[in-house]
Amino acid sequence: MALALGIAVTEYTTYTPVISPDIIDDDASTDENAGISDESNDSDAEADDKVDDRAVADEVAQMPSSSATEIQADPFSPSGEKEITLSSGDTFATVIGKLGFDKTDVYLASKSLSKVVNLKTLKVGQKLIVKGKRDSSGELTLTGIEIRPNYHEKIVVSKNETGYSAERIEIPVKKVIRSISGSISPKAPLGSLKKCGMKTNIATDALRGLSQIVNIKSSKTPVDFEFLYQDYYDNEGSVVRKPELLYASVFIGGKIRRIYKFTYGDLSEFIDNNGTILSSLSKTKSMLDKPVGLMKITSKFGLRRHPITGQIRAHNGIDISAPVGTPVRATADGVVTKAMYYSGYGRYVRISHYGKIETAYAHLSRIVVRRGQQVKKGQIIAYSGNSGQTTAAHVHYEVHMCGKPINPLGGVSQGPQKLVGDRLYKFNQFKRRINLQVVGLTVNKHKVVKLHRY
Repeated sequence: MALALGIAVTEYTTYTPVISPDIIDDDASTDENAGISDESNDSDAEADDKVDDRAVADEVAQMPSSSATEIQADPFSPSGEKEITLSSGDTFATVIGKLGFDKTDVYLASKSLSKVVNLKTLKVGQKLIVKGKRDSSGELTLTGIEIRPNYHEKIVVSKNETGYSAERIEIPVKKVIRSISGSISPKAPLGSLKKCGMKTNIATDALRGLSQIVNIKSSKTPVDFEFLYQDYYDNEGSVVRKPELLYASVFIGGKIRRIYKFTYGDLSEFIDNNGTILSSLSKTKSMLDKPVGLMKITSKFGLRRHPITGQIRAHNGIDISAPVGTPVRATADGVVTKAMYYSGYGRYVRISHYGKIETAYAHLSRIVVRRGQQVKKGQIIAYSGNSGQTTAAHVHYEVHMCGKPINPLGGVSQGPQKLVGDRLYKFNQFKRRINLQVVGLTVNKHKVVKLHRY
């Protein structure tokens, strides 16, 4: 079995702020999962994003007072900075207040920060760099705070003459595209790729994408490949997130097969050379999955007597019994078109999918997506409840095709889907940039020949 034939490295951008496509890797080495989310949780999200002076003041008022002994026992470092990690039950104001700062300073800093980010979205594990200064009498003054919600930006709170100010600052990121080629063993695809020196997440991602168009394990001979992936570094040369797959090609069955990992908005999709979305090639009976784990149907699709009004009318979906707080998942990839409180439906989410198909989820207790957000099949979008006109906790689930309700239990098939409109235009731009970096595999007398650029 041949191992990697060579690695080519090309600079893609040099120390510039991150540009699209932009993916936040949940498993990044900087623990991006413990960050800040700007997503709204429900229809009241707009109110959450506003500065709530009363809430901040109440939180500060509940701060425990620190004695001079406690402060001296845990002094700030000589640099005037202290790193804090949020734990369960912590809030921004209480964790800062425990350091012994004046409550007025904590209140003003919290108020300033809340204009830039919703403080309720601070997560367990988020790191804060707190800056303080002591005067000759030992009194501690809060001079600044820094939060890094992800690898490409930071939020800085600074003390000024009038109080405190906060701002988001882009962090320069260096992207390096790397090309690796070699042979995949059909008997051990992942193992052979790792022997080529490939990182596990790149190897598994590439094999997952390729599995949608080829069966590498069915090959009787080693499968030649070329992958492109991107590394991310800060201005000090440190890795700031895991590498990202961009492109994969293999020579199998006498043909070269190519796929691209394309990001548009919140979603990443594997796309073939012709713009076909590979996930739409699934041969399963239905494109739709279950919205909740246990499908206990309490009311079917069709005419029924309404449990509250007593009238006989069409029931455009199915009711699924689910205790309050049960996770509700998107049944297919798509874009959220509604996430709001919607009349008798209560808290309601509607998602548009490929092929003029829409799904709707109602009577929810909490919504965790926003309108315009792209979601993946199986992603949690809300939690079950009994909001709106209900007699018990459940999820009302609807499927619409071409604007008309259909039975969700009947199965919804979907043919291959292609990118269109702005997505297709952006993909073609992305593909051209990637193709400039590809060395390439070509067929010459049934053998794979590496093309070298000069």
